[in-house]
Amino acid sequence: MTPPPGLDPGRIVTALRDRWGIDVVTLTYAAVGFGGHHWRAVDAAGVPWFVTLDVDVPGGPLRAALGSARALADAGLAFVVAPVPSRDGEVVVDLGTTGWLSVTPWLDVTRTPEPGVQDRGDRDAVVSALARLHARTDVVAGTAGRDDLCVPERDRLERAMTGTLPWAGGPSADRPYADRAARALAAAAAVLRPALEEWDAAAARARQDAATDGDAWAVTHGEPHWRNVLVGADGLHLVDWDTTLVAPRARDLWHVAGADGAASLEVLDAYARHAGRVVRPEELQAQALRWDLTDVALYVRWFSEPHADDADSATAWQGLTEALDSLGARGSRGTGEPAAP
Repeated sequence: MTPPPGLDPGRIVTALRDRWGIDVVTLTYAAVGFGGHHWRAVDAAGVPWFVTLDVDVPGGPLRAALGSARALADAGLAFVVAPVPSRDGEVVVDLGTTGWLSVTPWLDVTRTPEPGVQDRGDRDAVVSALARLHARTDVVAGTAGRDDLCVPERDRLERAMTGTLPWAGGPSADRPYADRAARALAAAAAVLRPALEEWDAAAARARQDAATDGDAWAVTHGEPHWRNVLVGADGLHLVDWDTTLVAPRARDLWHVAGADGAASLEVLDAYARHAGRVVRPEELQAQALRWDLTDVALYVRWFSEPHADDADSATAWQGLTEALDSLGARGSRGTGEPAAP
């Protein structure tokens, strides 16, 4: 993400001083991730901090997610890179219309290898950490939110598919990508409709699992893909806890090795060994499907509302087309539903 337009960095510096007691000497924008804004702040003692500004997100769920991470770290899960509480104990501070500010330690470590070059040991280390995370669901009782299993912005997505969403585009308009996005959604409707139906069926099964087995769901990180897994001399670190929820365990596991193939079966075997719980392959496939549908829906919101013709919109357009391509490829392979007995 590029820096938020119109934001005075002095507001970040002031908030860090007044709310966290961090006297900032340097504040450098860090263009990492997509969805939030980040800075590297260095204080008067030379200590670096990772500062995040979340915008366009509800404060309640964000506070619950980051509060859960703090509770898990305090309970002894050393791999949880949790937010540092402010002086008044808040894990996230409201900056009004600017967004929500949080602070975590800056880690000078490396990411785990990309999926294509990971080996069994890399995957097993992450699966082991996730098994330990899932086993501490009790720690976040009353703090963590619970997965609603809904595709966000679904109504907007379905209106885009049917051509009833009021797009506005053109090169001189305030929605420069709207026309091409509208065409892409209309062309993909034949893929999106069965994909949504497939997810609805999977969500119904997940709800039934939760109703019949109190341990079927667990506290989940939400996005433990390789970009959020760091490895240092002291071991593995999981960062970016803003989507933490009590949810189906597959919500985490599919990120480790995808939804199909030998690697996914290896991950499921490893999880059964570490956690003593069986997760079905079709659960991984369902979560991968949901991820693509969510990406499409959120990018529909991006392009149907005013946006700039800038690097962020170009990245969003790439994300939309990749998600639609993934859904199309999935449709050509079949639904991934378990075979009938």
